[in-house]
Formats: sequence, C-alpha cells, structure tokens
Amino acid sequence: MSIPLMPSFRGGAAARRQEAIARAFESEVRREFRAAAEFTGVRTKTHVAAGVTITTPRIGGVVMGPPVTFTVELMPGMVPSDLLAPARRVAEAVGGRGVRIEPIAGRWLRVVVLEEPEPEPAPPAPRRLRSRPLVTPCTAETAEGPHSFR
Repeated sequence: MSIPLMPSFRGGAAARRQEAIARAFESEVRREFRAAAEFTGVRTKTHVAAGVTITTPRIGGVVMGPPVTFTVELMPGMVPSDLLAPARRVAEAVGGRGVRIEPIAGRWLRVVVLEEPEPEPAPPAPRRLRSRPLVTPCTAETAEGPHSFR
C-alpha cells in the first residue's frame, strides 16, 4: 500500500510571486497611462448630475516584455497620433526611451516601449523650383471656344 504524496506548495510559490509582480506592473502601467492621458488632454469630460466623469482610452492588456507592450482602444474621434504624448510619458515611467504605435485591428493599437528611440526619418530632399508658373492665367485675348469673351 502506498501513501499518497502531499502536493508541494513551494514549487508554486515562485509562479505566484511572478504573477503578483505582473499584476502590480499592469496596474502601474494602467495608472500611469490614465494620469498621462488626463494631463495631456486625451480624455473626454462628461458632466452628469452626480458630478464629472472623465473617460480616457482603455488599455486592453499589458505584457512585461522585453519589450514592454500594451494595447489601447481609441475613443471615437481619436487618431493614433493622439496617443503619442501619453505613451511617451508611460515609456519614461517604465524605463523606456521611445515608443512605437502599431495598428492591430479596428480601433485597437499596440504601443511598444523601446529601449532606444527610433531614429528620426531623414528630411525630404529639397524640391526643384519651377521656372514657369503652375497655372497660366487665361486672358480674354487668348481664350477661344464657346465661352470666350470677345
């Protein structure tokens, strides 16, 4: 007759500790993003009878990384470039130096916190100036056709 072994709870302690760290990190990123969105004006303010309700873009999920990534749902009327300022503030808060915003689907975006900022794109080459005007004026003497003014 064999005696059943008791399950070991020590092996799961490391996993539980890692999950607690991940949950704390996720709540910190959510708090930082909400504060940054309110500070930079990426929010809506609704006045109701009970007071004022402030709504910021919703964060879907956070991945600790590396690299740290989180998904954000745009609010109606927003464009992806509206999230640059709050995303940069979150990047600085978690130790990053830059951000990259990637569209996922519909109104959802993925924000990737970069260790090094992406290089700035090269400035466009100077355009050649034309020696003649793009639009030539039409005078009454040169106009011909059914709508001429002679």
